[in-house]
Amino acid sequence: MIHYLKFTAFPVIAFGILHVMFSGGGAWMYSGIAALVLVVVAGDAVLPDDRSEPRLKHEWFFNLMLWLTLPILFWLSFLFSWALAPTDVLGADHFMQSVFGYDRLALQAGTTWYQWFAGAVAGAFLFGAGGTNVGHELTHRTYSLRDMILGRWMLAFTFDASFAIEHVYGHHKNLGTPADPATAQRGDNVYTFVIKSWLGGYRSAWRLEKARLAKFGYSVWDPVHSRMMRGNLMTLSLYTGAFLIGGWWALAVFWVMSAGGKTLLEIVNYMEHYGIVRRPEDKVEPRHSWNTNKAASTALLYALTRHSHHHAEADQEYWNLRCYQHAPMLPYGYLTTILLALVPPLYKKVMTPILNHWDEHFATPEEKKLAIEASVKSGMNGLKSAQLSTEQARFDSVAA
Repeated sequence: MIHYLKFTAFPVIAFGILHVMFSGGGAWMYSGIAALVLVVVAGDAVLPDDRSEPRLKHEWFFNLMLWLTLPILFWLSFLFSWALAPTDVLGADHFMQSVFGYDRLALQAGTTWYQWFAGAVAGAFLFGAGGTNVGHELTHRTYSLRDMILGRWMLAFTFDASFAIEHVYGHHKNLGTPADPATAQRGDNVYTFVIKSWLGGYRSAWRLEKARLAKFGYSVWDPVHSRMMRGNLMTLSLYTGAFLIGGWWALAVFWVMSAGGKTLLEIVNYMEHYGIVRRPEDKVEPRHSWNTNKAASTALLYALTRHSHHHAEADQEYWNLRCYQHAPMLPYGYLTTILLALVPPLYKKVMTPILNHWDEHFATPEEKKLAIEASVKSGMNGLKSAQLSTEQARFDSVAA
């Protein structure tokens, strides 16, 4: 039973956070961030690693947990837009107060702009951990039109029409190589990486979709046939809905959640393959991804943390992913690692011995050469492969 219950973590936490924030308003808007940090960071630190690999039968339940994400995202977006609306929208005030106990006027009177911002940051985490993460799972299911449509709508909340294309047909092919905008090179700063990966991923998806449609004589600008344009229009419809319900303030808050969720995705991209190298002609293997089996992260993110198996078998559903405990491991769970990544010097200090271990125990002879080049270029202190390069250069100089 525990293996079923653990994957209720996201909907339970999401609904709980939203109810607390909109019941109280004001300082209660901080509760979303506090709950995420306490539950996920503390949970990963205290709970033993989840290395369980049960064979589970009731697949409908695990799919239901994913499908629930879309109504949660719509509900989250509506709550903020309605609460910030200058007037009663379609007579919703009476319904919201009598059924849920949410008072729009009290929320507006008792909540400052920075408290709304704190609530929007929590919303951005839900957009990213829920929408983008679950959208990622569903858009890998190219065999299911239903799941592809649901996944693309979830990605639309973070204006990510490109992800369903670039991630599936670009990233999974190019990871660990310079051709992949979503692979962070050694020494990359997370803040510049987010922009590079965001823009690079969109350009790559545009090129992929343009090339696909050209085979059939269609334009990438054609909203009927172009997945890029349809995805962009889906996002535009969500922004329009937020504005029509709540006006400019609601639009601004929706943008914070949307851009924040997309930024969260790019920080996760930054972590998942940081510093790992691979030759383009070599097969993608479990050693080309950082893995973690931290329990809270695994439950909340529907086993996205078992990233090594995901890249070994991209079409595997999340409940079938194995722990791959001998794969390259992050020392912490996802949210803890995200917080570390926001402090670049600290992140590099943590990752240096881990990269050294990868070079020594996982890299092939050809990858060791690439690792030396990457380490020298990175300028990071403590990378043994860079030191080997320096020692070899000194030896060659003396020999000459």
